[in-house]
Amino acid sequence: MTLLAPPAPYQGLRRRVVDQFTLLSANRCRLTRSVNWGPLDAVLNEIVPVAAAGRVDTAGRLPPEVLVLLPVSTLTKRALVAFDLKGPDDSDAHLMPYGTSVAIQGNLIASLADPLGVPLDERARRLVDAISRFRPGRLSGNYPRLAATARGRPLRLDAIQAYLEREADLAVTAARLRRWQDLVADAERVLAAALDEPFDPLSSAESLLLAVGELWRDPDVPDGLDLVAIEGYLTAFVTWVDQLVQVGAAAEPVLTTVAEYGRRWEALAAVTVDPYRPFLIKTSEELRTVLVRGRPTRVRPAEGRSGPAWRQLLHPAALIDIDSGGTGSYHASIGTDDSSIELDTPVMVDQFGDPVRRTYIEDIQRNREVYAFYTTDARRPPRSRLVVGLSVSSDVSRITGAIGVLMILTVSLSALPIRLAPDAVAVITLPSSFAATVLLTRERSSLAAWVLGPAKSLLLALLVALAVLAGLRAAGWDAPAAPAPAGPTPAASAAAGVAGAGCRAQPGGGVPERQRGGTLEAL
Repeated sequence: MTLLAPPAPYQGLRRRVVDQFTLLSANRCRLTRSVNWGPLDAVLNEIVPVAAAGRVDTAGRLPPEVLVLLPVSTLTKRALVAFDLKGPDDSDAHLMPYGTSVAIQGNLIASLADPLGVPLDERARRLVDAISRFRPGRLSGNYPRLAATARGRPLRLDAIQAYLEREADLAVTAARLRRWQDLVADAERVLAAALDEPFDPLSSAESLLLAVGELWRDPDVPDGLDLVAIEGYLTAFVTWVDQLVQVGAAAEPVLTTVAEYGRRWEALAAVTVDPYRPFLIKTSEELRTVLVRGRPTRVRPAEGRSGPAWRQLLHPAALIDIDSGGTGSYHASIGTDDSSIELDTPVMVDQFGDPVRRTYIEDIQRNREVYAFYTTDARRPPRSRLVVGLSVSSDVSRITGAIGVLMILTVSLSALPIRLAPDAVAVITLPSSFAATVLLTRERSSLAAWVLGPAKSLLLALLVALAVLAGLRAAGWDAPAAPAPAGPTPAASAAAGVAGAGCRAQPGGGVPERQRGGTLEAL
């Protein structure tokens, strides 16, 4: 607990944190973290000063190796994937069970509340542990339809009622559930305001009734299925929160910690270290890659930090959560596992999507494949988010863009109602073979395929349009209109009248001049 919330003399024990994010695909991101710790002899000598109450008498000198429980990281409540943990010199380090973390987190909250004169009594402590024990996967993983809700909206009471009945064997009537909701509403608002993050309906600190289902899993709660007793636990917790609110600003760390453990948990590791030497703890795990099209920031165009919508669509982004809390230095680097993907300069935003105006970054290194920064300022935001723009390399983008332009010209010419010579048809349809080649070529990674998704969708639409136009041309829609049937014109009628006048009989009944021997000479 001393290292979870270290007092001022020991806040520099965690000297440096190095995070390396590698985008592996459109679904996976690997996070490798290294934490440099200073020697622990000072804090250990304070914990074990002399032989008393069964403690070891160190006589001012600690053994060369001690087994300690260290906080590795504060993780969101999710299943760990490909998690690896290494101690000093790549020695073995053991991640503590989740229940151990729950108990230590409760002890930490109690130790923070005691000096304020607001002790955490037994009944309130049981609900604090229930808040820490609840994991969102119990609801979202097992009953996704119950968890489906609009972003930023609380869970429906009927969904909570169904969850408690299925997962905790608690048959709570709708009227009782509404009474419980009214009871904890103010406490939920206090905890949400203390954390100052966007509302999360699956946070057990902001939806306290979700934690009710964890009481029967606590071995120290013999009446976890008694509805009257559960209401007593809720009442004790709400009373404790009200007392903390009356204390004022001094109680904010306690409220913030309770709200924090509604969303996250402390990963603790048992490590053997030399108490007089600095040491290094390494972890690695796979996270879900969060990709968006269009920058999820609230930056106005006048601020010069956000481009037009079409550019945001063509340059999608990855969201990287940064946890730089602490007084030591913090290093972070972001890269990809695909050399065909390039990175734009990231924009740092807070949990609400607003740009962080002062990032306190002291040095950066960036190129087309890696972005890294360094900071030692203790005033830096403890949690933020990097919006990292993604694009394909220039050679791929130029070729894809050129083929797209040619396909647009091809479809435009094919749509004109004019007859094209066979040679012209062969020439203007040549880009379609290039477009088909681009569509059939598989990208090196799903990340590159996702970035090129809009461009390939456009090429596919142009190919389909070209095929439709080719079918219409084959059906003859572009053929010239058939000539109208020939009829007597005024000029032809006049010529016929002249010819008739030349063949008329002469006056007096004689034979016409051009009639010779009973025949008519052809005119």
